[in-house]
Amino acid sequence: MRFAGGIDITPQPSGVTTGSYSGAAGVVDIANSFGAQREKAPKYDELSSAAMQTASAEKRAAMQAEGDVMSAGLQSLGQAKASQMTAQAQIEAAEKQASASKSAGIMGAIGGIASAGLGLLSDETTKDNVKHIDSALETLRNLRPVTFNYKQEYSDSPERMHHGFIAQEFQKVLPDATYYDESIGKLAIDTGDIIGLLVRANQELETRITRLEVTKALAGVN
Repeated sequence: MRFAGGIDITPQPSGVTTGSYSGAAGVVDIANSFGAQREKAPKYDELSSAAMQTASAEKRAAMQAEGDVMSAGLQSLGQAKASQMTAQAQIEAAEKQASASKSAGIMGAIGGIASAGLGLLSDETTKDNVKHIDSALETLRNLRPVTFNYKQEYSDSPERMHHGFIAQEFQKVLPDATYYDESIGKLAIDTGDIIGLLVRANQELETRITRLEVTKALAGVN
């Protein structure tokens, strides 16, 4: 049996229709089969995207870990270096302080003994260029001993009379025994140097007296 359009719907044995319907059914079945397979097949685009995301996350994690390790290492190195520098600075400071204390002790002793009119470090092994003092009387003659009072701002007892020298005048005769005191910004003198001159001057006077006595004795004999 055929209808308009040429489609045969004549019943067939076994209850199967023939013609274009049969072919169309087969196409539908194949399409359905491929569709099902596509649904069951792995989604490679999604897997690829997930794999890339995972790899990127792993790389970021590795870089972060490496950065943390490097940062920790640099921080530890910096702390160690800082500790080393601090320790070295403390050692140098301690050495300078010890040296300064030693120098201050020596200078204090020199000042104390010099103010008492004594000498320090008189051992021969501490001195160079040792020479005999000549013309001590002439040197002392060029000094001008004076009496004076210290101004009130420089003394607790401005009324006390002192005997000594004016540093500017003293410097012209004994420049090596004159120095500039930076603590007060004034000239100062080392009166300890006068002792050697006084002793030598006394010896010179004794020599002259002895010669005069001898000369007088010889004149009396004649």
